[in-house]
Amino acid sequence: MIASALKPGFIRLICIFLFTAILGGCGFHLKNGSGIPNELRNLTLVSSKHSDLTRLIKQELRYNNINLVVPAVTSTTSDKPLTTEADNPSDILGEDSTQTKTIAMDPALLNSQTPVLRIMSESSASRTVSLYSDASSAEYELSYVIEMEVRLPNQEPQYFTVALQRDQLNNSQAALASSRESELLKKELREAAAQQVVRTLSQVIIDPQTIGDSDDATELSEAELNTELEAN
Repeated sequence: MIASALKPGFIRLICIFLFTAILGGCGFHLKNGSGIPNELRNLTLVSSKHSDLTRLIKQELRYNNINLVVPAVTSTTSDKPLTTEADNPSDILGEDSTQTKTIAMDPALLNSQTPVLRIMSESSASRTVSLYSDASSAEYELSYVIEMEVRLPNQEPQYFTVALQRDQLNNSQAALASSRESELLKKELREAAAQQVVRTLSQVIIDPQTIGDSDDATELSEAELNTELEAN
């Protein structure tokens, strides 16, 4: 009786809601990088070489149809090949047990004619948020922060921060299990951060004047080429 009273449109709406909730719970996210400017469809990634974060970001970029390309540099004072992946990122351990990795960038990339996405640093930290009656830690907050930079030709660099947190209960009676849970949470944070890095590209501001200048320069070079051909 109740089922017959429900309108087909209402049932369809419930099905769509349940389907969306299931996909969200599985970590599903839309493909094709919706909202990312076309000017960033080809870019150079500057990050640490042997890093899980670098691997995850590359995976997310390809998933969103963003091509990783060799940087196009107009001029360089060195014959050495350009470096886009640092072999030994600097590790800094703060007084509050915050571990930070900083990644340097090849100075030649400052002249790159290709957009550059640089992971400037990644840091992780853990702090106590609640205590047991015996003053031992009952709950921790794990935090993961990424500082990133986006450079486009003829534009000022733009800086963004990705910050994520997860809570973890501390079970002193099962230290091994707590340690494994901590590693799983850190892995989850890295994966979520890599997705957020790519989503942040949609916030990059493209200067229309810069695009216009590059188009004018292209038209000017074509006109000069046609003039030379006519002269010959």
